[in-house]
Amino acid sequence: MLSGAKWMLYAFASLVFIFFNSVLFHIHQRDFRYLKLSTRDLSITRDTITALDNQTFIISPYYEPREGNSVRVIAIIHVSVKELFCVFHCSPNKTISVRAKIDLHRDRFGFSYGTADLLCAEPPGCDYRYISFQSPKSTNLTQKILFEIRNRPLPSISSNFTVCISTVYGDYNNVLQMVQSIEMYKILGASKVTIYNTSCSRTVDKVLRHYIEEGTLEVVQWPIDKHLQTSDKWLFTKGLTSDISYYGQVAALNDCLYRNMYTSKYILLNDIDEIILPAKDWCWSSLMERLQKEDPTTSVFCIENHFFPTSVNDSRFNLWSHVPGVNILQHPFREPIDWKKFNARKLIVNPRKVFQTSIHSVLKHTGSWKNLPQSMAILFHCTRARRQDITVNDFIRDELLWKYNMSLVPNVDKVIQNLFSQR
Repeated sequence: MLSGAKWMLYAFASLVFIFFNSVLFHIHQRDFRYLKLSTRDLSITRDTITALDNQTFIISPYYEPREGNSVRVIAIIHVSVKELFCVFHCSPNKTISVRAKIDLHRDRFGFSYGTADLLCAEPPGCDYRYISFQSPKSTNLTQKILFEIRNRPLPSISSNFTVCISTVYGDYNNVLQMVQSIEMYKILGASKVTIYNTSCSRTVDKVLRHYIEEGTLEVVQWPIDKHLQTSDKWLFTKGLTSDISYYGQVAALNDCLYRNMYTSKYILLNDIDEIILPAKDWCWSSLMERLQKEDPTTSVFCIENHFFPTSVNDSRFNLWSHVPGVNILQHPFREPIDWKKFNARKLIVNPRKVFQTSIHSVLKHTGSWKNLPQSMAILFHCTRARRQDITVNDFIRDELLWKYNMSLVPNVDKVIQNLFSQR
């Protein structure tokens, strides 16, 4: 027999046990809800950006084995969004709703919308291929849209280097520089180039279709301006009415990272007017072999930005004058770096070590990162002049790009003759 005091203590402990188990049960029920929904009438989306409501835009869900068998959804959300659910469609004909852990990336640069990861734990015993989404503002229509999980099962590495370009916008018409850049990427070792396209001219579209047919290029349509008021500025300032920074560039880069994470050994994150040029090595493979031998733990390599202004010309290589755009071969002069200002480096990363990226740095990753010195590699950035405090005499002649002329000129000429022959 228990004494009165012991009995009261036992009863109290039992009540506490029941209380906490009840709490845990309700939390579990809140995070995992078993629903009876038929998938027969649901449609699979093929859009890059899908509006769940006016504050949540789904880009794509990716299988995430690095975080305990879960699904990571790349999305764009308003800062006020606090609750979302991933609905797993299990076989056969069972659905489980899972509360998403919302991780809004810190680099939204003061705008009200930013890139977010929605991390949804994989429900036990659920054989799934598709998910849908629910939010407090979801309509019946949006809840019926299915998204196919990418990277499940995990693909195998099929290329050494993929270049992610974001974003082409404003009826982009720099045809010649696009051809020259893609041909340089191929010479340097790229097996694939992924471009996020908001808008371009008909002549650029012709170039894109050529490289798609060749098997070099993947074009991801990026109609961000149909969903949000976009900005051509990266930083929010007083008076701007835009919703999101620089055409949703950060979201596009993160989607490109996950899209190519398990098929490419390395990913380069840069713009179409930028080329990462090795200084000592001929190609990216020998550069990365050298760097990884020096430090095999490095997963992020940051390349120093050097401007080669289009306003300073060299008369050599005056070719393809009938094609619109910049001829990068005619601009072998670079501005001296202004060390008082931020140097907007671009990146080569091991994607399987990166969880979130921004434009000039990664936000979450494992392994170490390294700033490469100019003696190892530079970012050849051929664009308008940036420094107004120097004269032409201050520019530095740099013919690093010209060492590829014997390959670059005939390769570009072949494409130009094929697409823009004056015959």
